[in-house]
Order: sequence, then structure tokens, then C-alpha cells
Amino acid sequence: MIKSGEIISVAATFGQPYRIKPLKFRWSGRTIEIKDITYFWKTREGAADIYHFSVSCGSSMYELSFDASSLLWRLEAVEA
Repeated sequence: MIKSGEIISVAATFGQPYRIKPLKFRWSGRTIEIKDITYFWKTREGAADIYHFSVSCGSSMYELSFDASSLLWRLEAVEA
């Protein structure tokens, strides 16, 4: 597993069945389409809610996080 913490651009929807649903993201000059959200959890950092997503593109797993306070997405980890 590779840890990153890099800020990334994410296309997402905000609604049901997930409150936030990432659809695709840009990383290292590539657009990665999300096929499955395998796990979702929420943490707090001070007053900020952080939403975490374990997602799959079919061949690799990624952990994304969304900071609801700053509205920034991060790529937390990659597992090929």
C-alpha cells in the first residue's frame, strides 16, 4: 500500500444512497473511473467532518477522503 495525502480533483454527486458519492478522480495526469465504493466511514479532525471512501477502479483500490470544512479531496492511499 502506498500512502499519499495528495490533494486531487474529484467528480462526485451529493445525494442518496450515499450522502457523497465519488464518481471519478484525476491523479498523475490520468482520470480514474470509480466502479465500486467498497467501504465508507466518517471521522472528525477538530471541528471538521472527514468522509473516507475505499474505492475500486476494477484493478486497483484507492482510499479517498473529503474534508467537509475545506471542501478538499485527498488521495490517502493506493493499493494495486
